[in-house]
Amino acid sequence: MNKKDNMWELVKFLITGIAAAAVDALTVFLCHQLFAFLPDLASEAISIFLGFLVSVILNYILSTYWVFKGKQDESVTKSKRFVILFVIFSAIAFGLSFGTYWLCKVIFESTMGVNITEVQINYILKFTFWGDLVFWMFAVAFVLKTLIGLIWNYFSRKYILYKRKPEQIQE
Repeated sequence: MNKKDNMWELVKFLITGIAAAAVDALTVFLCHQLFAFLPDLASEAISIFLGFLVSVILNYILSTYWVFKGKQDESVTKSKRFVILFVIFSAIAFGLSFGTYWLCKVIFESTMGVNITEVQINYILKFTFWGDLVFWMFAVAFVLKTLIGLIWNYFSRKYILYKRKPEQIQE
């Protein structure tokens, strides 16, 4: 695979990640509204789980049939083992991302007294360039958690899940 192909693969992977993140966020938001009658913890847990589930399904479809199309034999990518591994690797990325976000939250609270969970939609709607410290610390945490998940997902998919076996490579 040449540099141009690698770059195009990475661009498709980024587009897939953005689409999956948007679907995740939308699902979480809608589920929060749908399950508003439940206690906060239950509503959050269900919403986050369903957001994760929907985004993993979208990510699997786009990764298999667009980003890494033809990299792995179709009988492999449709197997139960492959799908389970895909979900496990996605769950690991979720854990790494959540852990990064939580670590940022703890560091920002202990060093600056900033609680990034206070960010609400009005922070974005009233956005000014300098904005509010809470918003910027939230943005830093969000970018870091997203990068960690992105890096894990890309390398685990490219070099483990969608890696061609030597007998599949045709010269």
